Amino acid sequence: MVTAAFTAIAAAGAILSSVPAAAVPAAPTAATSDPPQVLPTPQQMTLGGPRVPLSGRVTIVTGDAPDPAAVDVVRGIVTAAGGRAVVSASSSGQGKEVWLGTVQGNPGISRVVSGMGSKDAADLRPEGYVLVSGRYQDRPVIALNGVDERGTFYAAQTLRQLVQAGQVPGASIRDWPLMPIRGAIEGFYGIPWSHQARLDQFEFYGRHKMNTYIYTPKDDRLLRAEWRELYDGPALDRMRELVTGATANKVDFTFALSPGNDICYSSQADFDATITKFEQLRALGVRSFYIALDDIPLRFTCDSDRQKYPNTGDWHWLADAQADYLNRIQREYLEPKGLPALQTVPTNYSGSGEDPYKGEFGERLDDDVRIQWTGEGVFSDTITVPSVTRAAQSYRTDHLYIWDNFPVNDGRRGRLFLNPLTGRAPDLYQHIDGFTSNPMIQPYASLPALAGYADYTWNGPAYDPAASMRAVLDELAGPKDSVRTALRTFADLNQSWPYRKAVVYAPELNADVDAFWAARTGGGSGGSTALMSRLERIRALPTTLTAMAQPGFASDAEPWITAASQWATALRHEVAMLEAIDAGDGVPATREYLAAQEWAAKAKQPTVDDQGGDGTVRKDVIVPAVGDGTFEAFVAKAEAEYVKWLGATPVSTPAYPATASSSMGTYGGNAVSRMVDGDLSTLYWSNTAGNAGRWVQVDLGSVKPVGDVEIHQADNDTETGDMFYNAALEYSTDGTTWSSAGTFSSSPVVRYTFDAPAQARYVRLRAAADNPGGQWVKIREFTVSPPSTAYETNVRAKPGSGAGLAFDANPATAFVAAAAPVEGAHLTANVTPAQSVNEVVVVGTAAGEVQVRRGDTWTTVGALDPTAPYAKFAVDPAWQVSGVRLLFSPGSAPPEVRELIVR
Repeated sequence: MVTAAFTAIAAAGAILSSVPAAAVPAAPTAATSDPPQVLPTPQQMTLGGPRVPLSGRVTIVTGDAPDPAAVDVVRGIVTAAGGRAVVSASSSGQGKEVWLGTVQGNPGISRVVSGMGSKDAADLRPEGYVLVSGRYQDRPVIALNGVDERGTFYAAQTLRQLVQAGQVPGASIRDWPLMPIRGAIEGFYGIPWSHQARLDQFEFYGRHKMNTYIYTPKDDRLLRAEWRELYDGPALDRMRELVTGATANKVDFTFALSPGNDICYSSQADFDATITKFEQLRALGVRSFYIALDDIPLRFTCDSDRQKYPNTGDWHWLADAQADYLNRIQREYLEPKGLPALQTVPTNYSGSGEDPYKGEFGERLDDDVRIQWTGEGVFSDTITVPSVTRAAQSYRTDHLYIWDNFPVNDGRRGRLFLNPLTGRAPDLYQHIDGFTSNPMIQPYASLPALAGYADYTWNGPAYDPAASMRAVLDELAGPKDSVRTALRTFADLNQSWPYRKAVVYAPELNADVDAFWAARTGGGSGGSTALMSRLERIRALPTTLTAMAQPGFASDAEPWITAASQWATALRHEVAMLEAIDAGDGVPATREYLAAQEWAAKAKQPTVDDQGGDGTVRKDVIVPAVGDGTFEAFVAKAEAEYVKWLGATPVSTPAYPATASSSMGTYGGNAVSRMVDGDLSTLYWSNTAGNAGRWVQVDLGSVKPVGDVEIHQADNDTETGDMFYNAALEYSTDGTTWSSAGTFSSSPVVRYTFDAPAQARYVRLRAAADNPGGQWVKIREFTVSPPSTAYETNVRAKPGSGAGLAFDANPATAFVAAAAPVEGAHLTANVTPAQSVNEVVVVGTAAGEVQVRRGDTWTTVGALDPTAPYAKFAVDPAWQVSGVRLLFSPGSAPPEVRELIVR
């Protein structure tokens, strides 16, 4: 499923018209007068009556055909509640008992359920169950009666949630799922889940009554690139363990093959290769099979297909070839073997409207084959009944179900999505077979969203997104209030799902930030209390979240947790900076400003690993984005106040007119000319990854002196996204021989000031290495400017740290000398025309004198303290000043001047 970029067929369609070690433990609920919360919400539930204690001896009555998985769950519940579980096939008629099983496997359970005033599960839908607790024959008894083994297992999972202080309240529950398919599809690009993570997923699915897992990670080469090859050795052993682990947790393990990149649909050899692969998996216990036809070339790869299915321009050629291939699998393999119907995702998998591909595909496809669909878009903000019914008609199917691209992040690999599942109509169960969520690359961080799918697909009309999210976060955190609060605080920082119309941005953090700024605008400082308290919680996340009940979550989210802590530390320094500004104290204000800059820079470092289709994991290549932009916005606003307080104004030189070009193609209408239109709200967008050797370039028309280059990448200046991640800035007089100006890593904004004017006609930004995750490239603006006459220096700067950075009204950048200054070394601001000056402000560290020019004479007005990052010097306003210079002390440490301000 393409989630990094829309698949080509969509555009064509528009033209066409054992328990795993890391499992969350069952924590007994503390004594409370509140009724227990059961999720997914049962269809019918009444609480009240005598409570059943689970202390002492508790007999689990199983009948002659017990389900071992359900027995193990109940045994664990009794033990966690302080009891001693004894398993028996029959009842002794004495003491506390838990009856367990189906009517067929444990015939006596029907009598018990009836005797406790309920009706057995025989007439419920598949996977349904009855749970009753209270008194039977004047004894404390619980009955867990499933309509089938899976129903019994789910009844045990409900019992787990009913326990309070070692007791089960009187209860009568009749429950069943509204959707038959409830689960996840591991269908993303990027680093596949680990073997242990998959096993832990199955345990989580069982606890939350999800029954489906589709195995189709895009970067498993034996599914796509080498789909004809069989598993062997350790890979085969791991597959066997996965199937066993899924089965133990009542999860259907569906094996999804993706042959579409190079299959010959009419080839007997390729059909045989498909069946051979499926047979290998069936021998391991797999009964559910799937052919994925998403994200494949819109062409045939063999002459026999081209001859058998001639292209007449209506896309029937592709639909017919695919349907015939799928029908053979269904009719010649699955049906004779007595296996469930085939599942598939077609090449055109989104949008509900009619088109020739969808209609022909559905008309020709066997009626029993299940078709997956993503909604109106690859990512769907909402999924409605009218949309679903329209799609079912377009695909001519009665077996439509949803491949939901939430919370998948392979298109936004620097993000986590911890917001609740919303926008799915509560009554969709009446029109589709179910849902599979496409989760994130991070398996444990996907669990909150997956719990939402479990609750929604089981009982959509009763689904409460906020309650579901609170419950699963508390489950993952464990019983400690401090950890629960910390996890909720972290989840709040990851709410912005960009495919929603009404995007929510870190609502709790934003509320505290808004209160802070409102108080500051009103002239008070009281608004900082709540914000500083929240920032302290965020700062402590790396320590607090290590105590989670589910340690895999903290491990998955570690880059984002660390970045959040660093951002929070930066904001604490920003608040202190603002307080120092209010006090008019420049030195502490600047120290706090620089400390905030340091921590923000740490937060912007790439610390997330990635993997491409070659299977190679690349370490620390993606910047984790956390806080939904709120941290960056606060820093920008606070720093704007600092700059305003400094009185700094940028010295700028108009950019040269230029013509833009690119070695990459263009996506949509985002033309290369937008790089040089002077408008940061428009952009050039490539249609391919920014891999090694690819470039964007401007032509100045003739060789000209160049002083500054500024390139704005991605969607904004503070977050990575589509851009060159490993960029080389180069210039040339002839477009053939190139000189290097410097390299930049993960920099949304590339800025470079030349020490001495460079002669160039062409300036380009070139990828020095492949982009992580196949990211495309966006360039919002590419400007090249002549040297400025407003300043001058005879000091050689470090590459990329030219003198212009001391006059850009951005204290985050600096003119940094490459070596210790020599006699006469200076940095000078020219004042034209000569005028009255009140003071000179220097932000930075250097040793030397501050001088002003009066006529031809330089007069010293003060000395720089190399230990102070801020200094202010008074100037006699009666003087007519034509220049201000910093005359550096010979042999002192290399000066770093962030701003030289004359006012």
